[in-house]
Amino acid sequence: MHGNLQDIIQLNLPMKFNITKEGNVSCLVISAEKLDSKVAPDLKSQFVVLANDLNSGHLIVDLGKINFADSSGLSALLLAHRLYRETDRSLVFYSLSERIQKLIKISQLSSVFNTATDKESALAHLNPTQSK
Repeated sequence: MHGNLQDIIQLNLPMKFNITKEGNVSCLVISAEKLDSKVAPDLKSQFVVLANDLNSGHLIVDLGKINFADSSGLSALLLAHRLYRETDRSLVFYSLSERIQKLIKISQLSSVFNTATDKESALAHLNPTQSK
């Protein structure tokens, strides 16, 4: 048998999320291509954990790899929006594919979600007075 059990588990269960911290901002990158009923429950759990940790600060979420989302995926994004709004912190989704942008528009969520084209724009949205 090659490798240990942990290596095998990691090969069979790819990481769906990566979280980093930059100052008072948590950065969540979703590595899944589909935001559906298989991914949404874990994503919702991650949003709850981050939102309940007031030290996690504001949140920016990279949706760049997502090329499909269903109602459960939109529900996860709405949950994050509600959790962060309730704690007076900001949430910005960034790097949305054209398909996901259309879905958000059709779902009439364009005026609800804060979105940005890339990570730098998302960070600037949180700190509009900072210049680069």
